[in-house]
Amino acid sequence: MKLKACLLSLALLNCLSLCAQTDSAYLKVYHTNPKLEIPIPAVFFCGAYFGFKALDKHASFTEADVLKLDPASINSFDRPVAFYDPANFASAQSTSDLFLNVAVASPVLLLLDKRIRKDWVDLVSIFLVTHAADNAIYFAAQASFRRARPLTYNPDVALEDKIGEGKTNSFFSGHTSWTAASTFLMAKMYTDYRQIKGFKRILIYTGAAIPPALVGYYRMEAGKHFKSDVMVGFLVGAACGIGIPELHRIKIKDRGFSLNPFFMGGSNGVSVTYTIQ
Repeated sequence: MKLKACLLSLALLNCLSLCAQTDSAYLKVYHTNPKLEIPIPAVFFCGAYFGFKALDKHASFTEADVLKLDPASINSFDRPVAFYDPANFASAQSTSDLFLNVAVASPVLLLLDKRIRKDWVDLVSIFLVTHAADNAIYFAAQASFRRARPLTYNPDVALEDKIGEGKTNSFFSGHTSWTAASTFLMAKMYTDYRQIKGFKRILIYTGAAIPPALVGYYRMEAGKHFKSDVMVGFLVGAACGIGIPELHRIKIKDRGFSLNPFFMGGSNGVSVTYTIQ
C-alpha cells in the first residue's frame, strides 16, 4: 500500500512539474524572429521613401486627362464625393494627417502593460511586419490601378489643382489602411495578452474601428478618396492588423488530465497523466 501511495505521489509530482513547464512555455503569446523581422521591414521602409515618390509620378495627370473626365461615369455610390466643398479640403487633409500620425504611434501604449512590456521586441517585430505587409499591398494596388481622385472631377476645383503628380492614386486609401493596421494591431495584441473574450473583446475592436473611420471620412472631405477607396483601405489595414499578430501567435491547446493503470513487477496502481490534446 505504501508503495502504491509513493508511486501515486511521484506521479502527481511529475504531473505538477509538467503543468508548470507547460504554463511557463505559454507565458509568451507570440513567436517572432527579430533577426529577420526587424531589419527586413526597416530596409523595406527605407525603400518605400523612394517608392512613394515613384507612385506619385506614376499617378500624374495632364490637362488633356482632366478634360476627358465625366462625373456621370462614377458609380452612384461614390459620385457624391466628387462634389464635396473644396473650401474644406485643406483643413480636412490636415485633420486626417494628424489622426493618422497619432494612430500609427498608438501601439506604443501597449508598453504601459507590464506583461507586454517584457515582450517589447515581439511588439516591435510584429508592428514592423504588419505595416510592411500593409504597405506592400498598398504599393501593389497603386501600381496596378489608376483611379482619378474625387477632386479631379469637381467643377469647383481649379484646373491647375487637378493636374500634376499624385492625382490618379485614389485606390485605395493608404491613410485609412495604415491607421486601421495600427489600431487593430493594438486591439488584437491587447486582447490576446489579456485573453479578453466575448462582449469586452467586441467593444475593444469597435473602439479600434473609430480612428480609421474618422481618417477615411476626412480623406473624403479632402477630395482625396471615394467611399469605396476608404472601405477597401479599412479592410486591408484591419486584415493586416489582426492577421499578422495571429500568424505569430502561439496556439494554446486544450489540456486535461487522464488516469492510467500501471503494472510494475508485482505491484499495480494508477498514474495521473497530464495531456495536451
